[in-house]
Amino acid sequence: MFAWTSPYEDEYIKERIEELRTAQKEATTNGKILVSSYEQFWLPALNDLPDVEFQGRDRYTAPYGKFESVPNVPFHGALWFTPSPGADLPPVLKNIKEWLPGSATVDMNARTVRIQVEEVEITFTAINVGLNAHELLRDINQELVRVNAGVYVHRIEPAEDASPVQHLYPEGRIPALTNAHTRADVTGYAVLQDRPYQHTLVYVGIAAHKTSVESLWASLIRGKGSCSMRGTSVLADGEVKMLTQPLPEFNVLHAGILCRKALPGKWEAKDDAAYALIFEGGNIEAQLQGLTLKRLQETLAFPIPDAWAKTLWEYALDAEYIQRLVTGGDCLGGVRLDLTKPWQDLVQILLEQEVLKV
Repeated sequence: MFAWTSPYEDEYIKERIEELRTAQKEATTNGKILVSSYEQFWLPALNDLPDVEFQGRDRYTAPYGKFESVPNVPFHGALWFTPSPGADLPPVLKNIKEWLPGSATVDMNARTVRIQVEEVEITFTAINVGLNAHELLRDINQELVRVNAGVYVHRIEPAEDASPVQHLYPEGRIPALTNAHTRADVTGYAVLQDRPYQHTLVYVGIAAHKTSVESLWASLIRGKGSCSMRGTSVLADGEVKMLTQPLPEFNVLHAGILCRKALPGKWEAKDDAAYALIFEGGNIEAQLQGLTLKRLQETLAFPIPDAWAKTLWEYALDAEYIQRLVTGGDCLGGVRLDLTKPWQDLVQILLEQEVLKV
């Protein structure tokens, strides 16, 4: 589900934290401020400081002080900064902290990070849990440096069950429906991946501003494949219906767009397929079997007893009369029923073999 599921520790970062802490203490003892000629960890970077002029090898000056190489260079690019008496220092050189090594606990469900080191407690929200451990550790440390937190993390540990919060996409990767003009976050979808370059869209839920919803809706009803999702063109299977619900607290509109062929009771004799979609939790497979039976009872010209549900489901899947859809978000499962197949012949064979019984 997630890109990583076990504790991750970066030994290189752990060692570098201690090296920089030691070098920082030595600089403080000598009345200096440790900086770096390039960006690394939490140190002030020379390139980010104003009005710095190069004077010679590892020597720089500024109106507020001078920079020189560090004796017994602790790392490449290390510089000592000596403030000029009474000078007004740039903000990054004013609030110098002693940074501490730390570890973080990542709540995968709530998408939060909690860091506690001694009396320091830090919490970040809305993190991207779809990243791998290395990328997530990098992003956490970048944010810690940005807020000058005084803690640098070398270890992260997932806590998948720490929060009861449920998300439509637990892995954090939210798809988008796009056309040439706009995009919308997808709250759920069901597609048939029948072609590598274009998928058949059965259902999509989207959340966006009204103009974006209307633009995407217009693209879908035109039926020219001008919408795409996750890099692949999507084309609705025939006539589509839309139901909208305002979400005023977010200033967006939620729209559910569904093929007519997926609506129970809306099947027409000319249709080549019908769909069964599941949106409620529980035993998805059992629900699909039951809903598939109801759709077959609706569309086929001969009676289908309820007792045949499981057996007919299994044999029709094997014969590819039923095709599974790829679903996500609020759509938990779905299938396509191919009505061009000889269903009556399949049932007759199963009756003759006494697999089905009247």
